[in-house]
Amino acid sequence: MNYYLYPLRFLTPVHFGDTSEGGNLETISLTLGSDALFGACCHEISHDTGLLQSFIDSVKEQHIVLSSLFPYCIDNGEYQLYVPSPIMQIDSKEMPITSFEETKRVATEQKKIKKIEYIRTSQLQNYKQYIQSDVSQKHMPIFGTKQAVTQVNMRGEKSRPYYVGNYQFMSHTGLYIIAGFSDDSSRDLFESILELLGLSGIGGKRSGGYGKFELADDPIELESEGVYEDDSALYALLHNKHGKMMCISACVPTSEEVATLKQGSYKLQKRGGFVGSTGSETQVKRNSYYVVKEGSVCPKALEGQMLTITGDTLPHPVYRNGMGLWIGVDYE
Repeated sequence: MNYYLYPLRFLTPVHFGDTSEGGNLETISLTLGSDALFGACCHEISHDTGLLQSFIDSVKEQHIVLSSLFPYCIDNGEYQLYVPSPIMQIDSKEMPITSFEETKRVATEQKKIKKIEYIRTSQLQNYKQYIQSDVSQKHMPIFGTKQAVTQVNMRGEKSRPYYVGNYQFMSHTGLYIIAGFSDDSSRDLFESILELLGLSGIGGKRSGGYGKFELADDPIELESEGVYEDDSALYALLHNKHGKMMCISACVPTSEEVATLKQGSYKLQKRGGFVGSTGSETQVKRNSYYVVKEGSVCPKALEGQMLTITGDTLPHPVYRNGMGLWIGVDYE
């Protein structure tokens, strides 16, 4: 399996809804799950049933493996790649506490650490050292700004204003995808779909021009001696099969894998929403499902499964990618 990194530069604001928090239009997420990315790819080629089935089969049989979208920033020409902070209990280095003020300082530091959502891949590779370092060295850059835009619903007898949240990335930031391929034909298939997706947009509110992107750079093949510090670290993490494994996709375990999941530290996230069909002006609500959230840690990698979403009013099968992609995390 050869892995490539695709850095996306967004040309317009994005609207990535967060159904785990109720799904209102104001609530948005910085990133997008691999299941939603897969769904967007399927929608983009849904007019060609043969191509669509080929793509679904390639992902299901793991000729193509996809991560969720994670943030990056460019600093002095260097790509800094971020992944979710691991969901696991780590004991900080023991420090003698001699006063009440010192107790408060240590407690404040621990709270700040818990609020860090993303960590650079090079820091994750040396996670034990990162945890034991001073809190001033633990920070996450600002990737952009959240905004709320007022819009008006004109469908009823009275016009009703509502708010739509969006995220505007800075010029030197964006999101990246990790994609693995078993052969060149699988890579060509994915890259052709990704190019089309950039023109039409990804996420919600695409009819309003949201979510359009282009590649910020040529695809970067992940190798042991990479171009940057973080892509070299990412290669090592992807090939580290020792110790704990951390999920970097939206994974849906099979019934046989649930026992392994219970041995780990994980969070579940609800997925809901609507689906559209080619040539249809309306969207249909689909059944909800749950995924293992990115950053969850297990004793070993879970393969996951491809989901077929059902619903009484759905005009066709709806597929979601619940296949797992995992990286090794050494911290003991």
